[in-house]
Amino acid sequence: MKKTRGFPESLEKELYREEFPFGPVSRRGFLALGLLSLAACTPVVRRKGVPYVRQPEWVVEGGRAEFVTAFPHAGFAEAVRVRHYQERPLFLAPHEGAMSPYPLASLYALYDPVRKGKAPDWEGFFAAWRRALGEGETLLVLPRTTSPRLEGLLRRALARYPNLRVARFEAWSLENVYLGAELAFGRRAWPVYQPERAERVLLLDVDLHEHPAGYLWGGALAQRRLPPMNRIYAVESGAGLLGALADHRLALKPSGVEAFLLDLARALGVVPGSPASDYGGFLPALVEDLGRGGVVLPGVHLSPGAQALAMAVNARLEAPVAYVAPPEAEPATPQAFLEAERASRLVWAAEGPLPSLMGKAFAAALSLYPKEAPYSLPLAHPLEASGQHRDALGRLWPAQALVKPLWGGKSLEEVLAGLLGEELPALSPEEKRALAEGRPLAEAEALAVALRPGLMDRLPPLREEAPLELTLRPDASLFDGRYRENPYLQELPRPLTRLVWDGALLAGEGQAEAWGLLEGVRARERRADPRRPLLRVRAGAREALLPLWPLPLLPEGSLVAPLSHFFHPEGVVFPAEVAPTGREYPLVSTQYHGYLGEVEAVHVMTEEEALKEPKEEKRLSFYPPWPQGEHAWAMTVDLSRCLGCGLCVLACQVENNVPVVGKEEVQKGREMHWIRLDRYFTPEGALHQPVMCQHCEKAPCEAVCPVAATEHSDEGLNLMVYNRCVGTKYCSANCPYKARRFNFFPYAERFVGQGDPRRAKESPLALLMNPEVTVRSRGVMEKCTYCVQRIELARAEAAKEGRKIRTGEVRTACQEVCPGKAIHFGDLLDPEDPIQAHRKEGRHYTLLEEANTWPRTTYLAHLKNPNPRLRKEEAHG
Repeated sequence: MKKTRGFPESLEKELYREEFPFGPVSRRGFLALGLLSLAACTPVVRRKGVPYVRQPEWVVEGGRAEFVTAFPHAGFAEAVRVRHYQERPLFLAPHEGAMSPYPLASLYALYDPVRKGKAPDWEGFFAAWRRALGEGETLLVLPRTTSPRLEGLLRRALARYPNLRVARFEAWSLENVYLGAELAFGRRAWPVYQPERAERVLLLDVDLHEHPAGYLWGGALAQRRLPPMNRIYAVESGAGLLGALADHRLALKPSGVEAFLLDLARALGVVPGSPASDYGGFLPALVEDLGRGGVVLPGVHLSPGAQALAMAVNARLEAPVAYVAPPEAEPATPQAFLEAERASRLVWAAEGPLPSLMGKAFAAALSLYPKEAPYSLPLAHPLEASGQHRDALGRLWPAQALVKPLWGGKSLEEVLAGLLGEELPALSPEEKRALAEGRPLAEAEALAVALRPGLMDRLPPLREEAPLELTLRPDASLFDGRYRENPYLQELPRPLTRLVWDGALLAGEGQAEAWGLLEGVRARERRADPRRPLLRVRAGAREALLPLWPLPLLPEGSLVAPLSHFFHPEGVVFPAEVAPTGREYPLVSTQYHGYLGEVEAVHVMTEEEALKEPKEEKRLSFYPPWPQGEHAWAMTVDLSRCLGCGLCVLACQVENNVPVVGKEEVQKGREMHWIRLDRYFTPEGALHQPVMCQHCEKAPCEAVCPVAATEHSDEGLNLMVYNRCVGTKYCSANCPYKARRFNFFPYAERFVGQGDPRRAKESPLALLMNPEVTVRSRGVMEKCTYCVQRIELARAEAAKEGRKIRTGEVRTACQEVCPGKAIHFGDLLDPEDPIQAHRKEGRHYTLLEEANTWPRTTYLAHLKNPNPRLRKEEAHG
């Protein structure tokens, strides 16, 4: 038979490829076809699309919009950009500077159906409140407020109702700062620091989430961690992320921190006397260095005397700090909790710990979530309410309601207006202009202050030393417990400890060893046993049961407990007593999930070493190169700027519909976060490294997938085709970076349905899901996609306007929220993209270079700027 050639032969081959896409039927091909047929067994869920009868204004199919508003956290505004999709907020990013994780995570609370209680009877509540005011003194407890409009309403309410008494409650108070300014300058003031203008920075027992400007400080300090670098010193009683960033760190008990500050003031000549110690050479080197242009950043919980000393030291150093009027009309303090417990008539509108509301003549709780109270009324979510709030720099920002209240909630301003029988006015023209232009309503006015002589004579006693000193600090995720209902924050690994879903008593390894508990803890850690000793911690007249978590950076005698799990109405620093209970409690940490082993994952360099020529990357492969597309997407992570805050993890979770799985599943190593934040302890502090899918050009995962679910695009992306994935997990086993996540159960449906996958379709949390990203279900492998949906959106916009994608137009979710601007996403084929310069730096390297995977995600080494006078072998750290 004559052999046929040309078109018939090519047609036959094409038909064969369509029928058998994996080539000639082999054992592997047969397995692939069988698994592919199993993937088709998933039932198809059909949903009816109901069109608008009257389409709302500005709503178009696929319509996106962005608005600026002020989001209040603990009373202070954070200017954010809120991204809308068809009238529902889906993502928040910092409008300027940096943003804490709380506004972004609050999107869950916005749609949380648990907020829905009984239909609120506001008129009945206002009538009952007025009756209570007529019967006797009624206490209204407010949280920290920085709104001039709310203060005006409050003054009118106090004038109309003589029996109305107001208290302000916050578990984490700023009162000591105001009292310190009064000691130093004779008037209360709020310091506004500019650490980016300082060459030398001393951090005094302060962390990112503990100060209203903490994330702004973190971003400002990170910007100076490039040549020519600043130099950071940290003196702290706990273990914080800002302290981990320092070039030199001194660990002391809380009383020791204040004693060190007094010795620093003496050494600088601010107060008379000589330092009691040189702290192993740390103090003389610091004093000399601060003279080159330094600033001291103190924690807000330091005593008023320590605050005054820090302000006096900054005045002597001529530090970049201005003073403005206190943002609060009256300081909110924890003592208001005791007033609330004693009051016979109470309206509780504060956040955090809740006093008992039973047995009172009149009691009401105004909260985001329903409470057990005679009157429980819903407060509006910050995105559901308009208002005014001051930020940590003293500027006044307007806030606008971006969605109607879902559960009938009211803002505090609306509550006070309702009590007065008034209606709140709409946004003024000036407020609308400020929101449209993305600027504050009013700038902060600096106060003319001068240090009064004789500070030492009027200085109150500093904290006295005790064998064990306990500091109650806000939790990095739950703060003072007000975010306990938010699973995004519950499952976000805490900095340094990497704990999820729990709080613990932090103690130094030396202290745990002195208690005889360290050896048992480490033995269980080696066996992956999560149980830890449960201790009874007593501070003053209160006590709590807390599991022990040893942390290397804490000094002996210093203990730290989260305010979310241990609240004390008399303050935050106490002499403590600790006793074992003989019981245990399981704690889950993600630190060793995806552990890379004993490798040099984080490179550390000095400024001089970073100026050298970059090391040439060895690239050897038997495989031919991939076809090159229009772009070559890549990412660099600057470890010098990385604060380890975890905002990138949270932003990726919100943007890409990553579910929360719960404590039990995390304990099994099944958390679904696409970014893993590895932590490495060093003698000087800690190092952090975000690890996500590296998008390797020679990816080991692609070659082993039997159904071609993981593919390589011509633009360098390692793609996941979810509909093909059958869950063999071969790709995860072959990934040297352990950056893939597998849906062992219907996590997404269970997350949206709040534990019941069958309720996922009807849950309001379905509105939280980004419609541009597939919601994955059981049996599917997933990972970082470089936010491919954002790439495609930018491509569509560029095509619509007849142009190419601009430099920097595509920004991934993690890049957009990073306070330190440590993450950069760009195009290797764009000569103007900064990623070109990153890859030519002497500190540029790839993770696990010996694996020869040619990753598109690369790193810039962590830079240190040590003081030559302080050698590593000195014992000050």
